Amino acid sequence: MIRSFIQKLNHPDKEFTPIPFWFLNDTLTDEEIIRQLNDFHDKGVDGIVLHPRIGIPESIPYLSDPFMHCIKVAVETAASLGMLVVLYDEAMYPSGSAHGMVVAENPKYASQAIIMTDRADEGHLIADLKSGKYIVQVNSSGTIRGIHFGEDDGDKNAPPAADLLSQEAVDTFIRLTHERYYDVVGAYFGSTIIGFFTDEPSVLGRCARQNCQPWTWGFEDDFVRAGGILEDLAGLFSGEDNDSTALYRKMIFERELDVYYASLHRFCQEHGIALMGHPHRGDDIECERFFDIPGQDIVWRWIAPEGDPLGTPESGQGKCSSDAARISGVRRNSNECFGVCVRDNIPWYFTGSDMKWYIDYLGVRGVNLFIPHAFFYSVAGTRRDERPPDVGPNNIWWEHYAKISDYMKRISYLMTDSVNEARVCVLCENRDMRIEQVRQFYQNQVEFNYLPYRDFDQTMIRDNTLTVRNNTYQYVFCDDRESISDVPKINGVEDLPYRDLYTDHPCPDLRVTRLKKDGIRMMFLTNEGNSTVSTSAAIDGETTLIAYDLWRGEYWRQESSIRDGKTHFPLELQARESILFLLDKKGDVPTASKRERIYVPVRFTLVSDDETSFVKTYAGEFTVDETKNNEFWIRITAEEMVECFVNDRFVDVSLWNEHRFRIAEHIKPGANRVVLRVTGNAANRFTEHRIAYGLTEV
Repeated sequence: MIRSFIQKLNHPDKEFTPIPFWFLNDTLTDEEIIRQLNDFHDKGVDGIVLHPRIGIPESIPYLSDPFMHCIKVAVETAASLGMLVVLYDEAMYPSGSAHGMVVAENPKYASQAIIMTDRADEGHLIADLKSGKYIVQVNSSGTIRGIHFGEDDGDKNAPPAADLLSQEAVDTFIRLTHERYYDVVGAYFGSTIIGFFTDEPSVLGRCARQNCQPWTWGFEDDFVRAGGILEDLAGLFSGEDNDSTALYRKMIFERELDVYYASLHRFCQEHGIALMGHPHRGDDIECERFFDIPGQDIVWRWIAPEGDPLGTPESGQGKCSSDAARISGVRRNSNECFGVCVRDNIPWYFTGSDMKWYIDYLGVRGVNLFIPHAFFYSVAGTRRDERPPDVGPNNIWWEHYAKISDYMKRISYLMTDSVNEARVCVLCENRDMRIEQVRQFYQNQVEFNYLPYRDFDQTMIRDNTLTVRNNTYQYVFCDDRESISDVPKINGVEDLPYRDLYTDHPCPDLRVTRLKKDGIRMMFLTNEGNSTVSTSAAIDGETTLIAYDLWRGEYWRQESSIRDGKTHFPLELQARESILFLLDKKGDVPTASKRERIYVPVRFTLVSDDETSFVKTYAGEFTVDETKNNEFWIRITAEEMVECFVNDRFVDVSLWNEHRFRIAEHIKPGANRVVLRVTGNAANRFTEHRIAYGLTEV
């Protein structure tokens, strides 16, 4: 059983491919579309999101025949390569306006808002206040980012945002966009085309007028019927909340769900594809139930390895989508990752180390579909400056991208069709995922899952446990709500009689998830910090451990011992390292223990420095007397990407410090020559900034 599982890890299926945003941002030609898709496929990328992006010339209008011809060529080419396609529903974002065509069809479909003003005639009168002011309905003046130059935020040609609270406007959006795609490439729906991606829909749009609140035509009647007092909505502008402002927020949110998300969900269901994408905020967990593949997006380095990855409002992202999938009983959940996650606000300054950190951050929280942001069709002119970096074909690691793709595939395979063995359930609200309160679980290696109060049902309580589909929880972390009964409530980790992973000293940067898949129990561990985690670890129960390095595709039997009803083992994870442990009670895989590494000392000399390609080449020699049965390695510190060659044979590539290369299979008795090619960050190529690169010590 475990042997078969390892084979699947060694050769992950294309179903688990990363599916990157492909920025269609220039003049699109059949030849270039076909060339790039073949290039992606060769690198192990078996899916793409067709994302119209700023830079498309006006000679290719959105949804026009020339535009749809290019879409059809891309879909047909993907189909011939066995690739998956996700259609993007806007030009370019936030979704819902069809590049302004919804409002062009009917100006009343523009995004609506209410304001408080001194003039009753400034808009449609909603309330006459005793203070002498008025609440009136106006256009929000919100826009979206378009796909042609001159249509970006603040530009006069930026397309107007549509009213996502209006059923008529949303129906128009679906007719103009979704049905147009179906007319042209509908034959591929449910096969090559697996979904429609909707991107952070915004009720007000971007760049909306100041001090306005969402509204829609006729909403005042619904609000009053529900018991709201229009005059009390003045509290929205004064900051003095009351029953009517609470009712207003609830009704606006419900209307967005029922009108926008539900409508898109119905279309996708009726056409055999998935609603994909993500809501407006990273803690919009209640919106996720309308997604067939719940999703989120890590962008703008809101979460970062150098900061507090547990302490921002976006910190719930990974579990927001994965736990939403568990609640809904769907197989996949996604994250649009890496977008503008640059260091020091320097465009393109995103490293391989950063990328590995974000993959692990999401993977250990259960994300199983990675949507890298983004692969650029073109980096010509200012296109290279639009939400960089390109994390694919225009970056330094592209030649080796299959290694990155395989890593994401392996994690995605692990997290799909597996049962998360969390024993703690955290009850939460939409936009309140109790970020600070759950820190203690992460830092003490206690797995948990979220459940919104809205999704809780008393029938989930069985035999003093809380059961949500395939997940059974023995403990609940919640406030003092009477509806949660008969399940032990905890105030924190101090109330728990166990840890999912025991350590001999606190390891606040160590993350753990416990899984069961295909009858195999396992643990996936990541180091979320910037220094090595070194500890004696233990888990409950008696077993043997098979360690699998998902990055290298290598496995070995982990040294361990049994005592006090626990399995004890040494654990060392460097920064950016992760490890999978398979719990093997049957001894199914007779594999040797990991051999001690022998690090060969090499003195390197700089032999060339190409300041055009930003590559430094180093050479060194070493001598060994005997190579048989020895585990020879080289380790160095360098920025940024290092390719290692021994005796003129390529060994491996490394993307982060400390760079380690297993050279045992490439050396010979006597003298051996090592060459290292160190490539500097892509920011050196695409910006005026100069990021240092090369070996730290020579």
